[in-house]
Amino acid sequence: MEPINQSEHLVDPEIRGIIEAMGSMSLTSENYLEVRRQMKAVFPLDVTERYDVEIENVWIDNLFDDSKIRLVITKPKNKTPHLNPLIYSVHGGGMIVGSPELDNEKHAYLAHHYHFIGVSVDYRLAPEFSQPAQLHDCYSGIKWCIDNAKELNIDIGKIAVAGESAGAGLAGGMALFIRDRQEFTIHHLRLSVPMLDDRSTTKEVHPFNGEYFFNDAINYFGWKSVLKQEPGTEGISEYYSPARAKTLKGLPSTYLCVGSIELFADETLDFAKRLMYDGVLTELHVYPGYHHLGLNVPDAFHSKKEADNSLNALLRALKIAKSK
Repeated sequence: MEPINQSEHLVDPEIRGIIEAMGSMSLTSENYLEVRRQMKAVFPLDVTERYDVEIENVWIDNLFDDSKIRLVITKPKNKTPHLNPLIYSVHGGGMIVGSPELDNEKHAYLAHHYHFIGVSVDYRLAPEFSQPAQLHDCYSGIKWCIDNAKELNIDIGKIAVAGESAGAGLAGGMALFIRDRQEFTIHHLRLSVPMLDDRSTTKEVHPFNGEYFFNDAINYFGWKSVLKQEPGTEGISEYYSPARAKTLKGLPSTYLCVGSIELFADETLDFAKRLMYDGVLTELHVYPGYHHLGLNVPDAFHSKKEADNSLNALLRALKIAKSK
């Protein structure tokens, strides 16, 4: 009998369990509010019980309109005499769901072990809000961190921007916006399983990739919702869809990771090739048999490798010694 999913035989055995645990996943105009509610029931995790950190919420003014933006800030409890590196993160969720608390675990680890200040932005979600709301929220948040670096004890010479899935696409677009505005500099960009190209919705369906957790239908719904127009049409800004950038020159060292049966595998590979062609220091990892949520299985072999690979890239880029 033919498998229900054409890529079933390609799935890494260590991450099959999450497929069975979560079942099929959908995100539509009919259910997205319920998906948001379900996700909020799971997060936030209380990381303060496992890490020596403190977490606070700060509401700041948007630079572009009269809205307020919530930032979730994670700090080490143990103060140091030197300035702290900053990791500024943009959460995933297809542009439709998710919250900054999704970054609590990673930020707490970095704050505890390496004295990072971790900031995650609660950007406005589609379909209620469309671009440029997301770009403006993300940029306003990091600009506030730069403007208040002294109060936050941030070293403005050690700034990393990170994003996962849709958040990686937003982080990439924001990095281009930062490059072009030239108000400050970032020093490392981490794009995990990145949603980079609205034009992927118009391409021929891949025979194996994108069958688990983030499929073509969700991809289309996310892009259509955040752009408020048909994805793949002319005139969409590179700040919204970073794969459209005419050049990637001037971006900081960039780390990318993706699964081999992930919907975004092709656009990640294409983006990495363009980064290298444009003279950007690039590190790329493709994990065999990994779907969109594979790296969220913490004890799986490649998930552990990814945690180490991305940490090493971050520390090297910011010239921070790794703990023994």
